[in-house]
Amino acid sequence: MKKFIPNIKWIDEMLPDGFPMNTSTLVSGPGGSGKPLIGYMFASAYANQNGKLVIILTSTDRQYAINIMKIFGTDLEKIDDRVYYVELDPSIDGIEVVKDNWIKANLLKPEIWDEIIRKGNEYVGGDEMVIASALNLLFFSKTYGERVYKKLKEILENDKDRTYFFTINSDAFKEKADALERASDNLMFSRMEQPMKLYLKISRMKGVRFSEKETQVPLSKDILKSIREEAERGKKNLIPAISKI
Repeated sequence: MKKFIPNIKWIDEMLPDGFPMNTSTLVSGPGGSGKPLIGYMFASAYANQNGKLVIILTSTDRQYAINIMKIFGTDLEKIDDRVYYVELDPSIDGIEVVKDNWIKANLLKPEIWDEIIRKGNEYVGGDEMVIASALNLLFFSKTYGERVYKKLKEILENDKDRTYFFTINSDAFKEKADALERASDNLMFSRMEQPMKLYLKISRMKGVRFSEKETQVPLSKDILKSIREEAERGKKNLIPAISKI
């Protein structure tokens, strides 16, 4: 099994054999528990070892991803040839190209996922890590919610041509969240404890040893607060719009 060593002390202690590639990972936890940050930390570690990324953005935008990754020591703007951005836009029919490596897509439609994954793969050239956060937002759609859930479950279960790192709010659509937890190769849980302390626990990993001890993620209160506020603003605007579709 192909693996990479994140070279981040607290992560390496949790994963002494490294992180298994060509697997699916789900980070689950209640709202406001810092789940996207976990994905971005793993993505930053991978990018810093010449890794390639497909970043799927639901409640935030490209600039948000750039800002977060800088906090973790990765300047995405300097590795444009290894990064492909997909921003959710539920108002369009399919896909709109912004730049060569930046598109907007109606991620509510399950068939769009095949296209964005293909386009991302073609741009970065393979061996990509696909990261996506707050996927439960898509389930608010009356027309597409059930279908896109089934598509995401299929991806987690069956696509081993690339590495997936998804996060989901376990509070909303709990039955769907539970099913996606079961479908993933690797499963982690995050939680936030006052005053703004983020914790991560690994429940399952495919083919590698892992520590079952819950670990505090070493991020400052100010960073956690500012990042959470930005993400929550996007969700408040999106949920009413998606619910009408």
